[in-house]
Amino acid sequence: MRERSLRLSLFDAFLCSLMIGAGETYLPAYSLSIGMGEIFAGILSTLPIVSGAFLQLITPRGLQRIRSHKNWVVASATLQALTFIPLIYFSATKAPNFWMLFLILSLYWGSGFAAGPAWNYWMGRLVQVEEGSRYFAKRARVSQFGILLGLIGGGVALHNNVEIGPFSSVFTMLFVFAFACRLISSFILSSQYFDPAWNKEPKLGFRASWKVFWANKSKRQFFFYLAPFQAAVFVSSPFVTPYMLAQVKMDYGAYMTAIGVLFIGKILTLTLIDRFRQSASGFNLLVFGAGAIVPLPAMWAVSSDMYFIFFLQFISGMAWAFVEVGLSLIFFKDIKHDEKVPMLTVYNLLNSLAIILGTYIGGKVLWVFGEKVSSYYAVFILGSLVRGAGFYPLYRYVRNHLGNSERLGEGLSTEKAS
Repeated sequence: MRERSLRLSLFDAFLCSLMIGAGETYLPAYSLSIGMGEIFAGILSTLPIVSGAFLQLITPRGLQRIRSHKNWVVASATLQALTFIPLIYFSATKAPNFWMLFLILSLYWGSGFAAGPAWNYWMGRLVQVEEGSRYFAKRARVSQFGILLGLIGGGVALHNNVEIGPFSSVFTMLFVFAFACRLISSFILSSQYFDPAWNKEPKLGFRASWKVFWANKSKRQFFFYLAPFQAAVFVSSPFVTPYMLAQVKMDYGAYMTAIGVLFIGKILTLTLIDRFRQSASGFNLLVFGAGAIVPLPAMWAVSSDMYFIFFLQFISGMAWAFVEVGLSLIFFKDIKHDEKVPMLTVYNLLNSLAIILGTYIGGKVLWVFGEKVSSYYAVFILGSLVRGAGFYPLYRYVRNHLGNSERLGEGLSTEKAS
């Protein structure tokens, strides 16, 4: 039963990733295609994530009502699929206004975030600790492959303006495909094993979740050092897509290639990481990757040559693979089962506040200096500077509080709460 569920989880990861690659990835391009400005397109790629993270604050209360982590995850995944229905309607008829699109994307991200803490708890029970690293590495590779496949399919369709059957808009076809993938994914989630005894764990409201978070000094400090770095990341990252499409004037084929090589970099790096992840903690991987992404935004100001952008995206994908695997290991190994839902709920909230701050700074620079190439260069250079400022205290914390000679993950997981 458990082995079957783990195989189904890989299929779920693949379908969910197809949705991301063919649907979510092209949402900024869709917003630009319907006349949203470059700054608004950048905002729509990030601020709905923030709204979604605030919506997920109902997760602990929702779990209290539904009384099942599995049912909550399935319901959240189904709701996320349903958010594509208004996108299908608007892409086939008339364009939505900014606030309507903002609401739709907020529900999309909110349902995704709401599923996250409960899904992590569920998988923490389903996957045995000794096989966790290898299994999640395999699942990550399946996910990256699914995203890449969806991305290529969507990019080819947009580049060639493919019209199939009743679909008068390529975006309509992509959103229908994304809807179907997520709906099937939610059905697969409902078919996976969940022991009713796992529901006996206490389900805390947000205030109680915050108390759990605050009581653990080591994890609390780590997340407080991580949040400023996350804010620094979002000073520049939301405006990469508007820059490529509106300033570099990439067509959809080139844009697909630019995003695709990023995921190729991730996939190749995930294979490399898998070879030594048993001897490296999540904190080591995270710090290495975070340090590697510090100078990357400034490199966008070096050249707008297409091949240079592809190279930069490939390197970025490699660096982000370390960050993402590091965080996934931290959430799986170094957070106790009964802490997962409250800890990840608070983490998502802190991350949301960081996104608000970072996006506001980058958007303000573009707003003041205008939507021109030099303004984007200023945002990218500023992005690297603030990433460096955010990374240094994070690195110092890891080095000073956990020691150079002991494994970082063991340091966090064994320290007593105070």
